[in-house]
Amino acid sequence: MFSRNKKGRKMVMVYLDTKDSILLKSNDRTFQVLYYVLKQTSFETNIWYADKVNKEYIKNKLGISTPALDKHIASLKERDFIRPAEVRGRYRINLELLSTN
Repeated sequence: MFSRNKKGRKMVMVYLDTKDSILLKSNDRTFQVLYYVLKQTSFETNIWYADKVNKEYIKNKLGISTPALDKHIASLKERDFIRPAEVRGRYRINLELLSTN
């Protein structure tokens, strides 16, 4: 589904409550990781905890290794989808990516 942001740019809206998510259908494994990161994010604090339990869950869901997951997390940081928070192992979701429509 497409929406327009405040600047009039087209945005893709992604729903996390469906297994038909565009993120899961992506050929880019990093977007598949992003799907699970967003599902694990506390939207009250806008924080994702990259702890052992959360990372293990993502690895099991996607069938990937720890080094592969770490590579995808690094890619999410490079693409500015997530930003390191004050404490190691915590990340903030880039709010500019989320729509409140």
